[in-house]
Amino acid sequence: MSKHPGHPQAPLNEPSRLAALLAFELLDTPAEAMFDNITTLAAQICNTPIALISLVDAERQWFKSRVGLGASETPRELAFCAHAINRDELFEIENALLDPRFSDNPLVTSDPDIRFYAGMPLSDGHGHNLGTLCVIDRQPRQLNEQQRQSLKLLAQQTVQLFELRLQSRHQREQAAVHKAILGSAGTAVLVVDPAGLIQQASPGVANLLGYSADGLLGRELELLLPLNDRQLTRDALRSIPAQGSSQSQLHEVQMRHASGHTVPVLLNLSPVSLEDKFDLGYLCIVHDLSYREEALQRLQRLSAQLPGVVYQFQLLEDGRSCFPYASQGIESIYGLTPEAVAKDATAVYALIDPDDLQGVSDSIATSAANLELWHQEYRVLHPTKGLIWVEGRAAPQRGADGSVIWHGFISDISERKHLERLKDEFVSTVSHELRTPLTSITGSLGLINGGALGAVPDAIKDMLAIAEGNSRRLRQLIDDLLDMDKLIAGKMSFDLQPIKLDELLAECDASHQGFAQHLGVRLLHSNCPDLQVLADAQRLQQVLSNLLSNALKFSPAQGEVRLYSELAGQSVRILVSDQGLGIPADFTARIFKKFSQADASDSRQKGGTGLGLAISKELIERMGGTIGFVSGPQRGSTFWIELPLHHQEDEL
Repeated sequence: MSKHPGHPQAPLNEPSRLAALLAFELLDTPAEAMFDNITTLAAQICNTPIALISLVDAERQWFKSRVGLGASETPRELAFCAHAINRDELFEIENALLDPRFSDNPLVTSDPDIRFYAGMPLSDGHGHNLGTLCVIDRQPRQLNEQQRQSLKLLAQQTVQLFELRLQSRHQREQAAVHKAILGSAGTAVLVVDPAGLIQQASPGVANLLGYSADGLLGRELELLLPLNDRQLTRDALRSIPAQGSSQSQLHEVQMRHASGHTVPVLLNLSPVSLEDKFDLGYLCIVHDLSYREEALQRLQRLSAQLPGVVYQFQLLEDGRSCFPYASQGIESIYGLTPEAVAKDATAVYALIDPDDLQGVSDSIATSAANLELWHQEYRVLHPTKGLIWVEGRAAPQRGADGSVIWHGFISDISERKHLERLKDEFVSTVSHELRTPLTSITGSLGLINGGALGAVPDAIKDMLAIAEGNSRRLRQLIDDLLDMDKLIAGKMSFDLQPIKLDELLAECDASHQGFAQHLGVRLLHSNCPDLQVLADAQRLQQVLSNLLSNALKFSPAQGEVRLYSELAGQSVRILVSDQGLGIPADFTARIFKKFSQADASDSRQKGGTGLGLAISKELIERMGGTIGFVSGPQRGSTFWIELPLHHQEDEL
């Protein structure tokens, strides 16, 4: 089998790298929450639908954790991560379709339709890149510097968790071998008689709890525990004889160190019996869990550096909800402490603006039902800040108990909302104030140029023509601004009616033939099947006019522009294709943004307001459709609109 053209080279240290990867004992292991939290946080920070912890094996990449992707592994020759492990820094692909290494990769041309990729190598500190922490989007994009730094920190944290996991595994293995247990610095063994008195203690108790082995002999086990854990241990010791000699119990408790502080431990209680008679006491194996607390603290320190709150939100089957985990940033969002919402989220709901509460509740219910990403903007009455705007994103998971738990991030967007409102108010006011006098100016220039006041001298005819053209261009800008203002404010009405596409496209073709002839471009219209869509005819013509005008302007002389339609399942796709230079790669991610132009210079030749495509996208989406494009350097561009197919029986 021949290798894929974009097949990556193996690192120079490939043999030792694979050995290091196997040593971590991660491949083909079950999912673990501590790694799933990392990928969930990465997806939230980078605002991507997919995040992975990928380990690059000899012939495959295998995902230790994945968010937003069903597959558990892919061939190495197709893996983006196999390229990333050859680097020491972030490996970022803005648009895979435009990268010759990946443009024909099946992971790009088909599901999962990768466009954007950013992978940070997971280095073990010895020059071995085991894999990556990567984020993936189905749309071209870039990370900002804060996101890149956060991804780097999360990758470092992931490797630390690898190491901590390996340490934990080794400790569990050592617990099965008594001699190794007795010599372990992180483990202590205590033999307790039926009355709860310590009869033997391993040397490890000194390192773990600060006591000498001899100093504990004859003391009660419960004296090593805080008051709130003593009853739990008493109950556990009493229940062991009834459960049988083969039964053991595991309890996470705090044990008192000789210096006075507490140490988190895993207490393994097992009966010591002879001939199935419980008369010798108990074996207590004490494992140090401080490493886990240290890992949690590292995560907490990391989340503390992020603006907003990193959290887990749990919705139980009976309707109750809580925040099992919330960073200290919850105080900046809700004015509450993590402890106040750990058992009950009622206090959070009470702070949500009443006008937004139902929307938030409905969005959570929808996310829970479909296990889809939760995203909502809403207002919160903060106890000290007053009314603020916040934005939340979270990925849900269903638990074994039927509950749904979200891993997410909420940030304060009040400043952004304030600036957006000021901008919209300014645009609306200026546009309305300019429209009336500009209409008068444009009309007057048109009358003068038309000879209404007599013959115009040749010396000023060209200048008047330029002035009239610029006034019309300014009028178009104002009209676009007003349209955008109406769309943002939700004031634009739509009259959705069944439309015969062949008639509408023929009309659009006829209305643009004059412009096409002026530019020396052929406009071709293919007769479409007898199809109908449900849309606002005026708004649909407005969108098609924008697409056709752009295609004609950016086509070379003697080039062709095609207008046609096709059936796409239960939708109808309308396409406008040109033979221009294509859309620059660095512009594709912004093409539908307001005031975006590929040529933003003052000397641009094609004109335009930078609002046409943004307005078109809003109009099509308000009519229940979608809009997109395909483009490549020197290959022209094809813009398409998809609208739901309307069946005549729908009218009955």
